[in-house]
Amino acid sequence: MKRRPIHRGGIVSAGYDPVNGYLDIEFDTKRVLRYEDVGQAAAERFLTSAEPAAYYHDVIAEEYTATELSASALKEPVERPVRKGIPDELKRLFGDA
Repeated sequence: MKRRPIHRGGIVSAGYDPVNGYLDIEFDTKRVLRYEDVGQAAAERFLTSAEPAAYYHDVIAEEYTATELSASALKEPVERPVRKGIPDELKRLFGDA
């Protein structure tokens, strides 16, 4: 899947695979998360949002389950699922609230 550059709010790039419903998001920490079963409308709203970090925080992270795709996770023998919630990168941006 091809990711498009975003470069706002700690998000470097993101891409969507409409066939599988995957939304991949790359953060400035080199962490890549894949959200599954994301509808095309939600993905397009995120990808075209003027404030993608806010949309990510309010919708994507809260409603969808993610899997870590980062290089560090791929070195481990077992894939670590990331449950619904806010990644550390965005907690630092938005606080613990």
